[in-house]
Amino acid sequence: MKSYNTVIIGGGASGCMVAMSSACDSVAIIDANKSLAKKIMVTGNGRCNLTNINMSSDYFNTNIDRYLNRFDEKQTLAFFDSIGLETYYDEEGRVYPISNSAKSVVDVILDNMENKVEACLDQKVVDINKTKDGFQVATETEIYLCKRVVVATGGNTIIDIVKKLGVETIPFVPSLTALKCNEIRDLNGVRVANVMVTASNAIGETKREKGEVLFKDGGISGIVIFNLSTMFARRNSFKGKITIDLLPDITREELCKKIIKRKGLNVPLNKLFVGMFVNSIANEIFRQCKINTNIHSSKLTDTQVGEIADTIKNLTYTVNGCYDNNQVYSGGVSLGALDENLMSKDVPNLYFTGEICNVDGVCGGYNLQWAWTSGKIVGGCL
Repeated sequence: MKSYNTVIIGGGASGCMVAMSSACDSVAIIDANKSLAKKIMVTGNGRCNLTNINMSSDYFNTNIDRYLNRFDEKQTLAFFDSIGLETYYDEEGRVYPISNSAKSVVDVILDNMENKVEACLDQKVVDINKTKDGFQVATETEIYLCKRVVVATGGNTIIDIVKKLGVETIPFVPSLTALKCNEIRDLNGVRVANVMVTASNAIGETKREKGEVLFKDGGISGIVIFNLSTMFARRNSFKGKITIDLLPDITREELCKKIIKRKGLNVPLNKLFVGMFVNSIANEIFRQCKINTNIHSSKLTDTQVGEIADTIKNLTYTVNGCYDNNQVYSGGVSLGALDENLMSKDVPNLYFTGEICNVDGVCGGYNLQWAWTSGKIVGGCL
């Protein structure tokens, strides 16, 4: 049995920020992994997109201005600069270490935490109990006594224990994830760039975003799709439609003229889009508009030209699920159950940071910013 002033459950981004920001001299981090900050290593495709200079609550499922006002992206960058991390940002505002390696972020974090915190690794928390003097945190091999607990786990790894303590939670749903669509076939691995994607969910909400889409075997992926998946996740229903405009910068009228001009190439219909679309996308266009390609392009009627143009502007798929390799979860501990310092209103000295809270953002550094923001706020209270 070990005793500490504060026990942090979870050694990811928010848990590490709590430890770095705490003035407490008796802190332990319990983590199921064999090393701290392990998840940071895989963020941003191994580069760690640690925040975004275009920070706003508009990119999240809920308004977090009251927290960002206390520690925003500028303060985050100043903090990391103060511990030796050099950064830059790209044209979309995404901030990366100048080394383009997430290891640089992990290294400065671990160096800053050295001698500040005891790392209790390769231990899975199985229970948390309120005691007369604080808390008892149980892992599979050890018991930890403490005055304060910070839950900084990702995903839904500990949510049942949290609910047992009487904290209000919202069901976890995968978010920032690829979407399943039964109609997609023969397109696995095909990418289309600079397309406009519109999502509509079961209750009629719509959202659109421009970028790249990656087709999968029975589904669609890519950053655009990840961001649009939040609309389904936040309603806890992956049912709806995805519509792809393959040429969003060309009007339907201009596209019809272009197709009529291409009829002059004097080729079989299945060769009409050579030099414009890859064969698999051309075949998908004809499949969706139900035009037989065993004719010559010169035989296309004006009505068929219009149907082809409409299909290019509106490739449509039915969403019927999501993949389980999600980047974050939507749901978690309700912010309404927490005070301004992210402490439970019903269980004193029980704090929550990062993904365990019902805060989720789109891709681009927003979820890591919430980790830094929430971790800094809680760390300042310890």
